[in-house]
Amino acid sequence: MRNVRLFHHPNPCRIPVKHNAESKSVSLLDYLAERCPSLVGHSAQFHPSPYLFNGHLQTMYAAMYKDTATADKIVYERELLRMANGGQVSLDWTLPASGAPAFTDSTPTLVILHGLTGGSHEAYIRGLLEVVTRPPFNYRGVVMNARGCCNTDILTPQLFNGAWTDDLRECLAHLQKKLAPGTPLIGIGYSLGSNILVKYLGEEGDKTPFKAAISVANPFDFLVSSNALERGFLSKHVYTRAMANNLKRLFEVNKEMMAQRQDISYDQVMAAQSIREFDDACTRKVFGYTTVNNYYREASSSQFIEHVKVPLLCLNAMDDPIATPECIPWDEIKINPYVVLATTEHGGHLGWFEHFYHPSRWVDKPLAEFIVAMFEAYDPRFKSDSALLDPQTIMQNVDTIKQHH
Repeated sequence: MRNVRLFHHPNPCRIPVKHNAESKSVSLLDYLAERCPSLVGHSAQFHPSPYLFNGHLQTMYAAMYKDTATADKIVYERELLRMANGGQVSLDWTLPASGAPAFTDSTPTLVILHGLTGGSHEAYIRGLLEVVTRPPFNYRGVVMNARGCCNTDILTPQLFNGAWTDDLRECLAHLQKKLAPGTPLIGIGYSLGSNILVKYLGEEGDKTPFKAAISVANPFDFLVSSNALERGFLSKHVYTRAMANNLKRLFEVNKEMMAQRQDISYDQVMAAQSIREFDDACTRKVFGYTTVNNYYREASSSQFIEHVKVPLLCLNAMDDPIATPECIPWDEIKINPYVVLATTEHGGHLGWFEHFYHPSRWVDKPLAEFIVAMFEAYDPRFKSDSALLDPQTIMQNVDTIKQHH
């Protein structure tokens, strides 16, 4: 089965639409059926590259993939932002062709949260931005690089974790002051970033400035995901070890600042062979958790998703070896009219590669469709549907960009 499968509430929330200067609303599912052919209908299929036929191959290819040549043309302007507790994150803004970003207009803005130890340099982020920041879309993008990530110096002995949503909350408050009033915002998170985003949305309910949001490859339940990683041979000896090594490198870069924590042993951190061992040696201590399990329980967005109050699209692959299907809060998704879960049989973790020659990420098509659909529903610049982008135009533009090498 290659079809995309959707799981949702029997009566989804309603989306405002503009038609000949008149406003009405339609069901979220009907809106997706009209505007997102990669999610609903005969085109809603994912055909993986023939030689990337399972989740492990897709995941490993994703770790090496550098995206298309044009993705390298994404240029950022960095803004350093101090947090209330003295810490620091960096905001990487996409630059339009004309030069420095103008924040006086209401250009719809995509706020992006990266995965574990990632940043704005990641191929899965640049690949989406190369689509939505260019004609005919012309949206603005901003990547929130977590403390210590993407060459962001830490100013306090604190890194980040999957439960910490305060930095995102402060960033959004800053964005609302910086951008023109009424600027539509959509949030998208990948992997760990998607968990932070969904947890934040559940905490905020209808108080968030986001008009809509997207969760990609969300592990949802950290405890279940951790146990699954310990079970599989590749998961235990490749994935969790690789993630631990990334965390240790981040710790090593900031070891002088982290040395201020008397309760953290440098040797114990460097000896960690899994992400769980790193979290036991460092993360739980920094954030005051008595056990790793308690940290994982509190961090899990699965217990917050039923309280989300803006349209939320979740995308997960059923062969994802890191965000496994058993992590998904199926019941909680189905009782929330604001949430739609789209699943594919294949795709791995942050993979979804299609085509034989020059594989590219299929997932950028449904992402672009949903982003355009939601922005156009809330963009104050559009007064009627006459200015809306045709879904087929979106798909063609994505394919053209992705196959440009």
